[in-house]
Amino acid sequence: MDLLLEYRNCPSCGKNDFTVLFESNMKDGDFREGIDTVYMLPGGKYGRHVRCRDCHLIYVNPIEDEGRINEGYSQRESIDASIIRRSRLSAAKSQLRLIRKHNRGTNLLDTGCAEGFFLFNASKEGYTTKGIELSQGAAAYAREEFGLDVEAGYFEESQFPENCFDVVTLWQVLEHVPCPHTILKEVHRILKPGGLVTVSTPDIGGIPARIFGRRWWNIRRVHINQFTTETLRSILENAGFKNVASTSYWECISLSMLLIPILKYLKVYEPLKALFYPSSILARIMDRIRLIYPAKLDNCVMLGFK
Repeated sequence: MDLLLEYRNCPSCGKNDFTVLFESNMKDGDFREGIDTVYMLPGGKYGRHVRCRDCHLIYVNPIEDEGRINEGYSQRESIDASIIRRSRLSAAKSQLRLIRKHNRGTNLLDTGCAEGFFLFNASKEGYTTKGIELSQGAAAYAREEFGLDVEAGYFEESQFPENCFDVVTLWQVLEHVPCPHTILKEVHRILKPGGLVTVSTPDIGGIPARIFGRRWWNIRRVHINQFTTETLRSILENAGFKNVASTSYWECISLSMLLIPILKYLKVYEPLKALFYPSSILARIMDRIRLIYPAKLDNCVMLGFK
């Protein structure tokens, strides 16, 4: 199994001084599985979590080989797009109101844009949009379903010119990537002076995480960095951003999005999954029953300026 893993220094401050919070519960076969979804996951599998003694970031160490991680995301298919669509489009409206409040520019890049739900709403609001997404299936969905300019590939290899975007967003991205500081430095480079970056990640310091501990739904194989408001602010400031501040928007989740991970965790989803097909009457009803809540309840949401 060690051949599939690589050790790393703290992905925020670069130090190699940590304490172990809890050990991995993954077996060799778990590491060999692909990434089929990043949405309807119940948690359950996780790597060894450590806390940096210098900057206090919690991260997984060791992690799977970076090339395998990227390959897994690249091959991920958009099997959940129809389930999450209505909720993600609703949340995007609140995300856009947050951005409008802090920046009036219209040239926007969404990094890790997934199926393009946020970008679609942004384009309707008059933004000139560009998306980068590692999943080829998700990028294809965004292009074909919404007609968006979305490129399938690595953000770090995009080679955008300096000072070219008014806004760059990273919604639920940094918890997945081996080198979040490197990504933020590149975001800083391509933003215009005074440009806005908006970032969200799960909050391991939040109330749900403190209640559930390692059973928290965001302790999962695909989350290799676990931020708090303090550690997310620190990594943004270390990347050069100014006036970094915590904020929030209204998040939205449907009854289907709540139930499916629970059923998967209980290992009873497979015989019931036909009930969740988009064409079923029950799925349509559950899709319309939605919970609206402040994103900061379970997430760190930060903004900063170049």
